[in-house]
Amino acid sequence: MDTQERIVQFFVQKNKYDENLKYDTDLLKSGYVNSLFALEIVMYLEKEFKIKIKRRDITNENFSTINNMSALVERLIK
Repeated sequence: MDTQERIVQFFVQKNKYDENLKYDTDLLKSGYVNSLFALEIVMYLEKEFKIKIKRRDITNENFSTINNMSALVERLIK
């Protein structure tokens, strides 16, 4: 399972998934993510991918889509 699919599975587990959610869907504007859920996502990504997300990396751009979150994770893994 690739990074994007693992992130989608987290959305499924949290009942935040529907057929309109795509890898490039703007999660903030479309209402999939609010500030509280964003914190859950950060904690999930750190635990699931064994990374540390620095405060400066917690931006709307990095968390606006599944693609962007995946890119952030892959940058931090390397």
